[in-house]
Amino acid sequence: GPVRWFKKKMNKTFAVGTDRNHEDLLPWWYYNIKKYSPKPHITIADLGMSPRMREWSQEHSDTFLEYDINEGRAWFYKPQVMLDAPYEYVCWVDSDCEVMKPIDDVFNYPTDTQIALSLDIIRMGLNEVPQTTSTPVWATGVNCSKGKSDILKYWAFRCHHSDNRGDQEELLQMVREAPSLNSQIVQLPLIYQWLRISLANGYDNPNKKIVHWTGPTGKNHIRTNLMP
Repeated sequence: GPVRWFKKKMNKTFAVGTDRNHEDLLPWWYYNIKKYSPKPHITIADLGMSPRMREWSQEHSDTFLEYDINEGRAWFYKPQVMLDAPYEYVCWVDSDCEVMKPIDDVFNYPTDTQIALSLDIIRMGLNEVPQTTSTPVWATGVNCSKGKSDILKYWAFRCHHSDNRGDQEELLQMVREAPSLNSQIVQLPLIYQWLRISLANGYDNPNKKIVHWTGPTGKNHIRTNLMP
């Protein structure tokens, strides 16, 4: 298509990216988001899709980004996609996240210098958010940024050179090495990313906006029970 020039960044987008391993979740992800939050643009990043899904993504996205990626590196591109999306506000939502309510108010959380993430209470060995925590573990399945903050740029740089398991582990290593980086993260309420294992542990919240069906078990649940 034509090259579009932006004098000014557009306002708000929900972003997602995938390779061919999880691309079948994209239409399901897309219809859930559009059902509840139709206004923000959709940004889809091709992180190694099949030609058929690339075509679908180009038709269904407002902004389409393509990357040349080594096999198995897809999720390390999350912060880079957030940087590259030509919007002031970018909210990344993993493709295995089920949007169940309007989530437009997620854009109220990040600031010019702080990205917004919820805590991974499962990795912290908890069932609810602690009052105070010296060593937070951030869950990166849903994350929201305003502008192109220093922490987002640093995280993207680190992910490009990471040999960790994924982008979340890289962020965890960053804040463990430099705990002051936690001040560049705003805590999202858990209802923006209710974790599958919390549900499995018997902890639910009727106000939850997004359920993150993590891991092979979660993706299997989506494919078996949730996809049309």
